[in-house]
Amino acid sequence: MKIFSWDRIKRDYLPWLFLVPAIISFALFKYYPIILGFFVSFFKVNIVDLPGDFIGFDNYIRAFKDPDFLNSIKNTFQFLLISLVLNFWVPILLATLINEVRRGKTFMRTMYFIPAVAPGIAMSVLWKYIWQPDYGLANFILKSLNLPVQKWLNDPALVKWCIQFPGLIIGGGLTMVIYLAALQDVPEEQHESALLDGAGFFTRIFRISLPQIMPIVTTMLVLAVIDVFNMFDNVQVMTGGGPIGASETMVLYAYDQAYTFLNYGYAITLSVITFICVFILTCIQMSLENNPLLSGGKGGGKEQRKAIRKIKKDRAEAAKAAQAPAKEG
Repeated sequence: MKIFSWDRIKRDYLPWLFLVPAIISFALFKYYPIILGFFVSFFKVNIVDLPGDFIGFDNYIRAFKDPDFLNSIKNTFQFLLISLVLNFWVPILLATLINEVRRGKTFMRTMYFIPAVAPGIAMSVLWKYIWQPDYGLANFILKSLNLPVQKWLNDPALVKWCIQFPGLIIGGGLTMVIYLAALQDVPEEQHESALLDGAGFFTRIFRISLPQIMPIVTTMLVLAVIDVFNMFDNVQVMTGGGPIGASETMVLYAYDQAYTFLNYGYAITLSVITFICVFILTCIQMSLENNPLLSGGKGGGKEQRKAIRKIKKDRAEAAKAAQAPAKEG
């Protein structure tokens, strides 16, 4: 028996060889900066003499006493709530409706996906002019309808909604396509059986389609939370954190501390706190995947798959029974 036979090497070790570049890249450009960030957060960074003076948890204590940073935390969670209300469920609804369309499905999918192809910065600049209170398209429409104009991005009560609304069009297209692909994998036999049993549209959606794509929904929810906590470019382009800090996010505040006030150690500390918040929320969300309600019912959809196999078996037996008299004749 050869311990290092070529067949065993190909089976057990060759796959790892293809993974080595990815592992090195992740370790060098992902995990090393994260570990280094945790290390530097305990220092008052001095560019001339890195890493600077060790100050322990002073940066963390300063962060939770900083009213501007606490305001950025509040703003980030408000952005998250608005995103869940405005942006998260709409692609699911659209994908469900488009999946029910028999003609023109490809056209509708393509038209809704096109805005997602445009560069995010360019779309943010465009929407900044749409929300412009003096000559923007939004107020032009309101004037045409004899409605009062709004300040939009200059209004602290509306600015978060104005920043999140473009995501419904820009990012919603890609999300909708993902949901639509998941819905198209739901076996048609289940819908046919439900129709024969007299199930209506909403019954089929909430009892058949949504339970089976719930793992995809849970994953997209995790990505949505991560995207909100990483909000930077659209806020920086549209408002720069204004008005009066109403749209300042955690990442944007850390950026300002680093590149405007040159507080590099404090900025890294703020980034570490943001990372910890995202990590905790992601762990909570990932743990929900084990919930039967979020995995297509008890057993993760096993009952539905058993029902499909039974339907196929019954159809095959019925086809054989129909062919038997023909062969005898």
